[in-house]
Amino acid sequence: MIKRKIIWWLLMFLLLVLAVWLVSHNQGYVLIVRSPYRVQVSFNFLLVLFVLIFFGLHYSLRFVHFLRRLPANRRSKKESLRLKAGNAALLEGMHALAEGDFEKAETAAKLAQELIQNSDLEKLIQTLAAGKKQAGIVV
Repeated sequence: MIKRKIIWWLLMFLLLVLAVWLVSHNQGYVLIVRSPYRVQVSFNFLLVLFVLIFFGLHYSLRFVHFLRRLPANRRSKKESLRLKAGNAALLEGMHALAEGDFEKAETAAKLAQELIQNSDLEKLIQTLAAGKKQAGIVV
């Protein structure tokens, strides 16, 4: 792992040195002729300009994509938090049921049902109600 990082850094350093050497020894220019205008720019400047335009366009498109996905990401985060709270309530209800506290188990199961919105919890609530009746607790 460390060897790979060292090789990577050496390669990047060598590429940087090569790029600087090529740029410093390049005497080329680009001549753009559009009558009645003539524009002459350094080839190095044109390369840097193309790279900056590419990165500017790339990151602006990524930013637009991020902004378009923002509402869906927020909904997903809220849904995840709601399901996590529902699972915690369900776990609390199961602990209360194991301890024999049917009222606390039922309230936790109802809260979990509201949070998770799952029809399978109806069976759990009916089981809890049947357990109350067996224990002689009046609803």
